[in-house]
Amino acid sequence: MREISAHECVRRLSAAVECGDSKFAFFLGAGCSVSSGIPGAGSLVKKWLPKLKRIKTGNESGAEEWAEGYYEDYDGSNPTAIYGKVIEDLFITAAERQTEIESICAGKDPAFGYAVVAKFMSHEEYCRSCNVILTTNFDDLVADALYLYTNKKPLVIAHESLIGFVKITRTGPLVMKLHGDARLAPKNLEVETERLDEAVKKVLKTLLTETGLIFLGYGGADKSIAELLRELSPGSLPWGIYWVNKQIPEGDVGDWLEERDAIWVKHQDFDEFMLLLWGEFGLEHPEEKRFADLFGNYRSSFEKLQVKVASSPGSEDKEALEVAIDKVIKQAKDWWAVELEARKYQESDSDRADEIYRAGIGKFPDSHELMGNYALFLDSIRKDYDGAEEYYKRAVVAEPNDADYPGNYAFFLENIRKDYDGAEEYYKRAIEAEPNHANNLGNYAGFLLGTGKSAEGLDFLARALELTEEPLLILECRFYNYAHTADEKERLANLKHLKSLIVEGVRSQGWDLSLNVSRAKEDGHPEPELLETLARVIAEEEEADVLDKFPAWGTPS
Repeated sequence: MREISAHECVRRLSAAVECGDSKFAFFLGAGCSVSSGIPGAGSLVKKWLPKLKRIKTGNESGAEEWAEGYYEDYDGSNPTAIYGKVIEDLFITAAERQTEIESICAGKDPAFGYAVVAKFMSHEEYCRSCNVILTTNFDDLVADALYLYTNKKPLVIAHESLIGFVKITRTGPLVMKLHGDARLAPKNLEVETERLDEAVKKVLKTLLTETGLIFLGYGGADKSIAELLRELSPGSLPWGIYWVNKQIPEGDVGDWLEERDAIWVKHQDFDEFMLLLWGEFGLEHPEEKRFADLFGNYRSSFEKLQVKVASSPGSEDKEALEVAIDKVIKQAKDWWAVELEARKYQESDSDRADEIYRAGIGKFPDSHELMGNYALFLDSIRKDYDGAEEYYKRAVVAEPNDADYPGNYAFFLENIRKDYDGAEEYYKRAIEAEPNHANNLGNYAGFLLGTGKSAEGLDFLARALELTEEPLLILECRFYNYAHTADEKERLANLKHLKSLIVEGVRSQGWDLSLNVSRAKEDGHPEPELLETLARVIAEEEEADVLDKFPAWGTPS
């Protein structure tokens, strides 16, 4: 067999992907999961043998020597070969076996190699060439890596009954678990792994007619996989076969590799191989923001629930809900506990809320979250603008890479200080920190349009609308567009969108649109009175029915 290095292998893969028509599938074995904390089959056999010996003989000592006599084919240098026999002898019921496999896989997170696989499979360009994982593993590490590191959710075929959902033309990530799932009848015994379901084989044969196959961390001992490979047509796997392992397996899989002129990549370590692939393809690190967003969503949804419970009328469940809210607050041990406690008093007792914030910042002096939220409280509720500005600045300094802080400070400078140069500086810093932050893009667009920079403002407005599904932001952006676009057809289309949102009850209470109204009137807006009235309705300064007197409002088209 032709032998190449791991680095040459990833360079060849890169060259094939560059041609645009190539297609590859990764075949992942148990060796890929070791660095993520899941032992390989050989390690499990050595772990299980003392337990089995104790059950059979009453003691655990000398388990490997005992195994040599108990199993005719036991070889201490290759314990994987008797994996099926040992698990069947030790765990004699299906429930026991499933419980053991579940415990082995439980609580394990995908390490570096799986993160690279996820980034590669979900890459905008490379996913066209490699979006399929075949695996004999029971764990969820591929699916977890995709969700955690890229926010992509693969189609996981964990049982042969799901095979009908596989579409060969699928472009999204696909994971096929050939021996089942840890929680769904995993196949461990030799009799269970001898054959693949015929429907599964049919799909795999079709799938592999147009791909290459890269084996990683796989020992090649499964009869069912050997049978599948032998049944592939001679024209299958046109993009080649790469066997990444220190050894060629003995038996059917090894013979098939030789017959098919597979390329032997003499390399064992999955994470090292993926490191080379990461470097060759210039992949990016997972974004920490992904994890911050998860916690942010959890916290913000609870905060909304807290407000909802507090403002709801009395009911038989209200007291229990309030008790549960208090338990959640008391259990929180970080800055969030302070924030939740302060929110309880923001409207009813702002002095008490202020004391809580100040004490919390004293306890957590490096919490940019508390500083940023305290600034918003001082700005919007206490109207202490000097204090608000101090904490806006402190939050930006404490965490300059979080787009919310410079974005909030920019909005403050624009609307409270009327410092337009300073506002533009901080809007730019916010967008540099997070280019796709829809709220900052919308606010900056409104600022640019209100200060006469129409062309640039409309560009940012289009980006914000493309990125958001939030009704409040859409309402504001549609108003800006209605106020400033020179295209009559587009202006009327935006008015139609505004009417639909306002009829649905969407408002932005207290939102100051005066800068945009003034600029639009200066620029000769054809409906200045409607524009002013619309701004007041959006800010909840007037009821929506005042708009009915305007003919344009009655028939926007």
